[in-house]
Amino acid sequence: MRAGGRPFPGREGLADAGFVQDLSFEEFLFRAETIHDDHERLLNGEHVSGPAAATYRDRVAAGSRFAGMTITTDTQVNHALANPDLQIHHGELLTCVYRRETAACRDDQDNDDSGPSWPRCRLTCRNIVRTDRDIIELTRHTHSLRDDAAAPGMPAPLRHTIQAHLAEHERAIADHETTRNEQ
Repeated sequence: MRAGGRPFPGREGLADAGFVQDLSFEEFLFRAETIHDDHERLLNGEHVSGPAAATYRDRVAAGSRFAGMTITTDTQVNHALANPDLQIHHGELLTCVYRRETAACRDDQDNDDSGPSWPRCRLTCRNIVRTDRDIIELTRHTHSLRDDAAAPGMPAPLRHTIQAHLAEHERAIADHETTRNEQ
């Protein structure tokens, strides 16, 4: 016992106490629940667009047929997390239907294959899909970009960069709306 009658801390929370495995299992549950939510939204008419829209629909449909499994080992959790049908990652402004071979955010020297590298995300990536939820956030973001571009004293190079991003975002919003009737 330590002074004050409090016991020494145990192994709880340490990596060798299973904490990392708990995180992996929680990630698996989160992805499964997200795909269930995505499936419900598609059934209720959510529109998706972008180069990976068909793959997104296929993966969500496959994930909705998930019959369950018993997971008792770390290997089983890691194997489940590697399932391509679970490689749907929702970001702030877009959704990534991650596939390493076509990911613009990864290069040949990159050893991490745990999913998208959001800071290196490229709007030209073939893994991108935009949901109606993404378009709502993208629209909010464009309003913010317009305010930033109009700020007095904004250096010209930064203003041009902001305007280029704004144009890309507005194109994505227009493309999403244009393809709404194609589904």
